[in-house]
Amino acid sequence: PLSSWSIISSGINAEYGGDIESRQDKCLSELEELQARLNTIQAECSTTKSSGVKLDIVIGCNVGSPAVYLAAVIAKQANCSIKVFSHSSNNKEVDSALTNKLLQINPGQACGVILIFKNTAVPYFMAQPGRQVAVFGLSNILRFIARELQCSDLYKEYDLECAALVDERLALIDQLESGGQDLGQLLNKIALQIETGFSIADIALCCSLLCFQSNQLPNTLKSYLADIIATKPDLLGILKCFQ
Repeated sequence: PLSSWSIISSGINAEYGGDIESRQDKCLSELEELQARLNTIQAECSTTKSSGVKLDIVIGCNVGSPAVYLAAVIAKQANCSIKVFSHSSNNKEVDSALTNKLLQINPGQACGVILIFKNTAVPYFMAQPGRQVAVFGLSNILRFIARELQCSDLYKEYDLECAALVDERLALIDQLESGGQDLGQLLNKIALQIETGFSIADIALCCSLLCFQSNQLPNTLKSYLADIIATKPDLLGILKCFQ
């Protein structure tokens, strides 16, 4: 029996590269190799995440909609370019100067935002063109972008009270485009809700205020627009060229 075991043991050792100690060394070496590969994969994922999220969004809106300016903000933040089209349903003249400004955002970068001028009551977006139904409303576009570009500090959904206040402001701002009540009263209500904390509601408001003539706005909102664009140059600086 001993001689038989010696033969079997010799065969095992030959098959696995030697004695137990040698096999342990081999296993440790393979584990180190796997760990190195895992570290490489994690580093690649981290690099991809930090370089920005690839965006592919279609925005449809009327000529003169705040969604036009929002498209500029989105493209600037996502480091992508914009393509502009006019749908057959559009019956308003498209401002070529404004279109040229949009086309000059991140020239040479891949297109991530397609803006379509068309006859629609409120702006809409599709994050997966051809595979998703349109979602309407400026505020809904901003909620999606906050999640897609991982800007949780701009829409703190985990803080229910904070999110509710932002949603209340967004509901009022949406009425600026859809109408439904006296413009002066609505602007005054919005002016009373201006807060010190910055959120997607402020982005929506800035884009909406750019659609009005200066003499239509209360002094409070005129100052607010100038101040917030100046204090948020990384996010809202692109809007200066549309003022």
